[in-house]
Formats: sequence, structure tokens, C-alpha cells
Amino acid sequence: MIDLKGAVVTPGLVDGHIHPVTGAELTHGLDLSGCENVEHVRAALAREVRGLAPGAWLHGWGLDPNVFAGAPVETAPFDAVLDGVPALLLLFDAHSMLASRRALELAGVDGPRTFDQATAEVVCDAEGRPTGLLLEDAACALVERVAPQPTRDERRDRLAAVLRAMAATGLTGGHAMDANGDSLPFYAELDAAGDLPLRLRVAPWCQPGTDAEGLRALVAQQGTGGRLWRTDGVKIFMDGTIDNGTAWLEHPDCHGESRHAFWPDPEEYTRVVGELHRAGVPIATHAIGDAAVRHVLDAVEKAQAEESRPVRHRIEHIETVPDDTLRRFADLGVIAPCSPPTAATSPAPTTPTTGRAASARSAPHAPGAAATCTTPALSSSSAPTGPSPPTRRRPSWQEPATAVPAATSPGPRTARTRHSRPWRPSRA
Repeated sequence: MIDLKGAVVTPGLVDGHIHPVTGAELTHGLDLSGCENVEHVRAALAREVRGLAPGAWLHGWGLDPNVFAGAPVETAPFDAVLDGVPALLLLFDAHSMLASRRALELAGVDGPRTFDQATAEVVCDAEGRPTGLLLEDAACALVERVAPQPTRDERRDRLAAVLRAMAATGLTGGHAMDANGDSLPFYAELDAAGDLPLRLRVAPWCQPGTDAEGLRALVAQQGTGGRLWRTDGVKIFMDGTIDNGTAWLEHPDCHGESRHAFWPDPEEYTRVVGELHRAGVPIATHAIGDAAVRHVLDAVEKAQAEESRPVRHRIEHIETVPDDTLRRFADLGVIAPCSPPTAATSPAPTTPTTGRAASARSAPHAPGAAATCTTPALSSSSAPTGPSPPTRRRPSWQEPATAVPAATSPGPRTARTRHSRPWRPSRA
């Protein structure tokens, strides 16, 4: 018998979607999450610049695009304070960042690029000059790879600190949705040293362009691990985020964007799902737009029809769910992880950018949605893009701006321009 003297005891919590290694790497440097407007960001950057050594890089994270208040999301407002300073400012969706003019110059990025990731983009103005906004991992990597990198020991220590902080909030486990770089060796080293405070289920990524050998390697990884962690599943992206126009919607948003899948050929994704399903590998697919969600469900249905195996697949985030797809989650046994932290501080997910009226169709995180389709649901934070644990709320000022009225007929824009949009928290 232990006398807790009035303390509350709860079961250990398992976060259904976290990025501990990536989060530890991305959330270092200047924390911009408390900035409420462009002036606050500019002042924070100025203070940080004053303490930088000549030629040193400035890293910022947690930037809320709503600080731009309807103006374009670009580095122009910070040009004066970042003059000659290489800087990378990660937006809190973790799918985009702002690079200063000096950072772009050092990386040799002076115009648009083409990527294997169909929704990745170096955003440019009407004259083809980069605005500083980089969308999706492939575009961000152009500049990230020329910035100084932390040592391996520094990265492992940051990871250990992040995991300790998660454990301190009451988490006892988590589904880690990446296994890139040194992730698996780090988990193994921390586990062997007795410094892994959470049980982790790890899902490495499968990206567009993964060949047959790459798929075989992903299958071979399954079940490997240690005392407190194991590789179990594969993470795939079907689209990006509604916020930055890289989701895959059945109808373009009010800016004429979010019209394409992350995979240049969505049928290649379907083929990969079939191969992994036949190998008994559970798949967690990031799908935010309604077209992405529908395509994932179609791919799972096709895989199950070709070979019946007791494999449970997942769709992560599902910010837009057409009514006619809800029942399919239950029929196909697809698990539906959702992220209460962002839902708790946001209106209907598609409202800001699609201009469509808020409704159950565009609010899959609404209470009762999971019950309606009677499919298993997981609570997740998607840390670091959402607060961990997933019961915490963001500050009230981070609620998104008022919805943009939908155009009667949203038409395509030139590929060289990108207008501003109200943004809301989204996920990786």
C-alpha cells in the first residue's frame, strides 16, 4: 500500500502519433511560437541576431503563419533585420519553412525547382524569384543541407531530453512516425543505456520513388527493435497540408490550390500499399484532403480484395472526410487517429482555405464522428506540430483567422505566385 496523500493516479497514456527524433531536430534555436504578429517576430529575430557570431545561422521554429494577418507568407517583412544573416524559420505545421535571402543564396536557390514529391515547391513571385517560402520536405532540404548540422551526440542528447519531457507529462508510450537517419540507432542506444523512458512503436517512411529493393528493406525491418521499442509498420504521405495548399482535395480551395497528391502517380501509391499489405505490414498514411482520404481507402480496399490478411491500416489526420466515406473506415477496419489539440482550438478544418461552410463533412474531429463510423480511433498530438501530450491546448491567440469567403469559381493561379491564406495548426 502506497499513501499518495491525495495525488491523482491515471493509467499511462500512449500518444498515437509523434515525431520524437524529427521534433528534437526541428525544435531548437529561437522559439517563435509566442509571437502574435509580424512586429513580435521581427523583434524576436532582432534580439537573436544581436547575439549571433558573424556568419552564424539563425534557426527559429514554431512560427504561426497567422502572424502575417492576410499579407503574403514570405521573408520580405524580415529582410532588414536578417540582412546578410542565413536564417531558417520553421512554420509550426512542420511541412514548410521560411528561408532568408542569404540562406537561399548560400544554397544556390534562385528560382523554381521540380521535385519527386509532387506538392513540394520553392514558392516564387510573378518574376520567378523565391519569396523565401519552402513547401514540403524536399524543398526545405535544399537549404537545410547547407546549414551547419549538430553533432551526432548533440542530436542524441536532444532526443533524450524530448523523450524525458514527454514522459514527465504522463506518457508511457508513443507511435513514432519516422525512422530516418540515426533514429533507430538512437533508440537502440538509449534503450541499452536504460535511458528510453517510453515504449515506442516505430514506422519508417516510404517515399515516392521507393524501388523494389527499398520495399524489401522496409519489410525486413519489421519486428526489429529492443526491450522498449520495435519497428512495426510503415508511414506514407498521400498529401501535405491544407494550410499551405499542398493537401489533395476533391475540389480546389478558394485559392485554386490543394489539387494534387503527394505522389506524382497516385496509382504507384496503390501498388505500394498492395505489396506491403501482402507482406503483412501495417500502413499509416498521412491523408488530410478528402481526395487523399478517398484514394487511401480505395487502395486499402483493393489490397484486401486481392489478398485477405489480418492487417490493420491507419489514416492519419483525416481533416476532411466526405460523409460517404465514414462508413468505409469501419467496413475496411481502418483505424482513424485524430489530434484533439488542434481540433480544440480550430473551427471546421477546411473553413479557412476552402471557404466551404463548417459542417460535419469538413470536421472529422467533431465529437461523435468516430462513433458515427464505429471505427477504432486514437488520440494523438503529432508532436512537434501539436502540443504533447494531446490533451494540452495551444494559446487562444493561435486560433486561425476568419474564414475567407469562397470564390464562385476558384480558378488556377500562375505557378509563379502564391497568395496569403489564413492558416491553422496542421500536422506532419
